[in-house]
Amino acid sequence: MRKTIVIPITDDLNGLKIKAVLSQSVGLSRREISRLKFTENGILLNGSSAYITAVVQTGDRLEINFPDYDLAHYTRISGKPQILYEDEDLVVVNKPAGMPCHPSHEHLDDDMGTLLQNYYGSSFTIRAVGRLDKDVSGIMLYAKNQPAAARLSRQRTECLLKKTYTAIAEGILDEKKGILRYRLAKKEGHRDRRISRNGQECVTEYEVIAEHGSLSVLHVSIITGRTHQIRAGMAYAGHPLCGDRLYGGHTELIPRPALHCSKLVFEQPFTKEQVQIECEPAEDMKRLLG
Repeated sequence: MRKTIVIPITDDLNGLKIKAVLSQSVGLSRREISRLKFTENGILLNGSSAYITAVVQTGDRLEINFPDYDLAHYTRISGKPQILYEDEDLVVVNKPAGMPCHPSHEHLDDDMGTLLQNYYGSSFTIRAVGRLDKDVSGIMLYAKNQPAAARLSRQRTECLLKKTYTAIAEGILDEKKGILRYRLAKKEGHRDRRISRNGQECVTEYEVIAEHGSLSVLHVSIITGRTHQIRAGMAYAGHPLCGDRLYGGHTELIPRPALHCSKLVFEQPFTKEQVQIECEPAEDMKRLLG
């Protein structure tokens, strides 16, 4: 979806070059500004194409038209995704367990990204912001245009975009609330991540919210975003997620990791309005505690 932003030039912007307005007022990166330079009608000053070195004056009207590149996509997957929130720049969905969040060489036509692309048609390209493991359920965020994707990704880096996960772990934790710190590394030829002094730093916050027999229900948030961070971290703490065969969990009660992204908080990338989305755990996790 093509995104357009109109900037009325006020006294505080008077005398600036367009590139300064785009950087300071709109918050565009050098890469985004560079893309606009080579986009037809990407930058219009008072209705005419303009160079980024042009100087603006009070009363001018600066219009930015962001490019969007539609990618070829597969069409075999169809249906209606469970949409939790949507506006012109983004869509939030409840991803079921077993469905990848975006295409890969192993999943070219059965992922949530392709489902959304086909649901909306070819008018714009869907971009995943973050990811969930294939067998993890819950909230996934997708951008409908490139500038929204860039701003939402920046929110992740700056910890303005926050996720909370609901997890069911094996055993009863002695400490009901805490922070786990460890380092994870990928070993060639293995799907799991290993604790390693040379790995990437992981910081995981958790809080036990309920206990059912020998199972603990937790709310988990991650300060760093690493592949398998929660799954490997809970196993490292001696409490693998129920159903997580890869990290030592038992699969008698549930055949996949009992992990669900249940809450998402972020700022709408252009209005800056705070958005909060919540989503109940999947039915298979509810049955564990029934």
